[in-house]
Amino acid sequence: MKNDIFAEGISLLSQPVMPLVSMVQFIYLTGPFATVGEVIGELPEPIETGRARYENPRALLSGYLDILAGFEKVKEGAFTPPVVVDEENNPVDGFAAALAVIQQQLLTAELERINSVLCGPCQCTLCCVGPVQSMAQEFFEIPLAGGELDLFTAGRCDNAASRNSLPLDDDELLWEGRPFYQVAEPALFHWKKGWSLILPRGSTCPNLNDRGQCRMYDDRPEVCRRPQIFPYMIEPLESVEGDAPAMRIRQSLLAVVDCPYVRALQDEIADYAAASELNLVLKQNKS
Repeated sequence: MKNDIFAEGISLLSQPVMPLVSMVQFIYLTGPFATVGEVIGELPEPIETGRARYENPRALLSGYLDILAGFEKVKEGAFTPPVVVDEENNPVDGFAAALAVIQQQLLTAELERINSVLCGPCQCTLCCVGPVQSMAQEFFEIPLAGGELDLFTAGRCDNAASRNSLPLDDDELLWEGRPFYQVAEPALFHWKKGWSLILPRGSTCPNLNDRGQCRMYDDRPEVCRRPQIFPYMIEPLESVEGDAPAMRIRQSLLAVVDCPYVRALQDEIADYAAASELNLVLKQNKS
């Protein structure tokens, strides 16, 4: 049954790009090639690894050429990565930091496609609604990046109090005389860290239609593009005021088991993580 419903997603999970990227990265950075495209153009076809057979590796890699071009800046010494530390908070060298940043970008792009393909057959709205009565949470939050605010038609709270608060502060933000999450409908809040859409108990994202489909799927926020399987090759660290933003190498793949396709495909996701040399972390997000 799952092979029929999730056939396209299973196929994508069985052909992870990272094993091919590792080959290209090594050949390009140690060889006399001017561009990554030259290396891709000279790859043999098919390529077989210990876990997968790639019939068309050149075409697969060409879809990520814009990101892979970052290796050219690394080779030229022109790639300036953020500060990156290991799991013991020891700084890693600039070369390792640059590679980690590029690998995070590649994995994010690949998993955006995989998540999109797997999500459709589920007809699931778990990511798009507020907590139900059986859940402990009072609200769910959808963080919004720059330019994403106008995707939503909802009430807005933008005042000095909200801009000095965070959603999980002990001293809860009050709006219209009550805790912010007790609003009757989803609303947009301008926090210290930026804007987010708050979904209170029993509410639904304003962009979900009556059939449970997203009205703005092609333009959906970044956070909605990688809902249930996403990479933590590196993760942002909380920056102390005045410090440069920093990242920590995690080399992990996080999969949220609330999601129907994650529950159904745990073995396939584990194989994908192993082939990509990532540690798989299965986590429940909503309870």
